Amino acid sequence: MIAMALFQPVFSQETPQVRVELRLLAFSQDIQPTEVYMQDPATAVDAPSVKVKIQTYLNEDFFPATLRGRKVAFTTKPDHASLTRQGELVGEATIPEAGDSAILIFLPNKTGKAMYQIMPILDSKKVFPAGSFNVTNISPFPIRLMLEDKNFDFRPGQPILIENPPVRPSGQVGMRAFAFRDEKWNPISTGLWPHPGNARGVMVLFQDPRSKDVQLQAFDDVPPRVDKPVTVAP
Repeated sequence: MIAMALFQPVFSQETPQVRVELRLLAFSQDIQPTEVYMQDPATAVDAPSVKVKIQTYLNEDFFPATLRGRKVAFTTKPDHASLTRQGELVGEATIPEAGDSAILIFLPNKTGKAMYQIMPILDSKKVFPAGSFNVTNISPFPIRLMLEDKNFDFRPGQPILIENPPVRPSGQVGMRAFAFRDEKWNPISTGLWPHPGNARGVMVLFQDPRSKDVQLQAFDDVPPRVDKPVTVAP
């Protein structure tokens, strides 16, 4: 379901356009700016912006956008100048070349001029199929994720797509996670994951800034949309 009207700046005939579908996800409940506007930083100063919403869950709602490149920005004010004004840049992201549909996860940002760091995850049916987990390690430590008897090792900053995870007769996946700290593997999480079935799951491993423990944040996703071109209004 399209959540907002199409964001379509005016381009010259020679300007290449990139058409994308974006879903905006807050990493935690406290990441909820009152007003957020999607901007194309490559357009002219009088280019329009679109008011969008950062959600704390994933559903079918997406924002279609036509961009002059792969970069998109979010601000607290609708005018283009808010991209450079102090305290008004919510975050910036570059959509990977491999896809035209993505989840943008807004993460806390300790450095830089933006309020949040944005992590893009391509979510088309082709690159993030039904029945799979997309897991990213944003902690500073190597992570080992054990699903039943199968290991998945992650370097810091590394994402992994886990397709057809091993499953018990109950339809659940036994999970254990470890972080490599102090020259040994330390357990950080254990539990049972429901198999995503026709839907999907997004997992993020991160270091809590207060406790310094490595934790796991999970988001249930919906089944992938059918891959099709984005329709741009004339």
